[in-house]
Amino acid sequence: MMLRFGTLGVITMLLAPAAAAQVASDPEKLLADRFGFTAAEIAQARTGKSVAKLLTSQDSSDIGVLGAVRVDGAPARLAGWLQDVANFRKAAELGLARRISTPPTMGDFADLALDSNELAALRDCAPGNCDLRLGASAIKQFQAIDWKAADAGRRANLIARQLMLGHAEAYLKGGDAALGAYHNDSKPRAAADEFRLVLAQAATLKQLAAPLTSYLTGFPAATLPQSESLLYWAKGGAGPEAAISLHQLVVWRAPGGEVMVVDKLLFSSRYTEAGLTVISMAPTADGKGFYVLAGVRARSSQLSGLGARMLRGRVEKVARDTATMYLDWIRASLS
Repeated sequence: MMLRFGTLGVITMLLAPAAAAQVASDPEKLLADRFGFTAAEIAQARTGKSVAKLLTSQDSSDIGVLGAVRVDGAPARLAGWLQDVANFRKAAELGLARRISTPPTMGDFADLALDSNELAALRDCAPGNCDLRLGASAIKQFQAIDWKAADAGRRANLIARQLMLGHAEAYLKGGDAALGAYHNDSKPRAAADEFRLVLAQAATLKQLAAPLTSYLTGFPAATLPQSESLLYWAKGGAGPEAAISLHQLVVWRAPGGEVMVVDKLLFSSRYTEAGLTVISMAPTADGKGFYVLAGVRARSSQLSGLGARMLRGRVEKVARDTATMYLDWIRASLS
């Protein structure tokens, strides 16, 4: 089952709700009171069939979806599986992923390779006009390549790996502010600003999981008790849809017994300015399983503007359908 967004790759495989969710002690009450799930939709999730709804947004660049399903077993099993990013993403057909060492090394990115479409995009890349999301310094490095030389592809791959290593090192030292800005469009976009805009749409997460949101915005100075964090990079899609991305994965054992796995998008070479993934797991009232709440909050400039209405409708449908497929696949895989 292919769980990517195809030509609509605006969301780049983020499949769980930033806006959606630290689970309260009663996940069914949360679904009804906070997100407007009907009694029939909650009953569907309770019987083990996933259901997903679009989340409201005050920003045309933002998109969100929330899905839910009841799963047998223990949350720790799913949390551990999600932390095994390489094998989980391979099993889910989400593409290549590699965990990054502490501290990061160049060898962590040895498998990162640009395809012919990415090389062509880089060859034509200029500040303010580039098909890939890059900073001004990175664009200059690729412009300096002699693209007629026999080793142009090798040099481009080396620069790409160095840039990803630099992103990982910078984030670990300075957080969002150290990720800089991207100059692929006429209007530069600072990574820290874009992530703050994602969280601005995530009112419920901020209300119910304040320590988590403080950690995500204050990293690396902030701390989060009962949590683990790692970085990984990934590449999904093919041809003009291919996207290289950098992520922070956080597992938090929240007070009250809930487990949350959070995937913060730090960088994506295409489509998405910022995104946050949260999978929230809470035991059922009868103690015989747990609820998985999954959805997405992501920002993409491609979703704003007069010409984006049709694209947005298609992306919303794909996002909702993908969330239900993703949850059904998780449930089947754990049973």
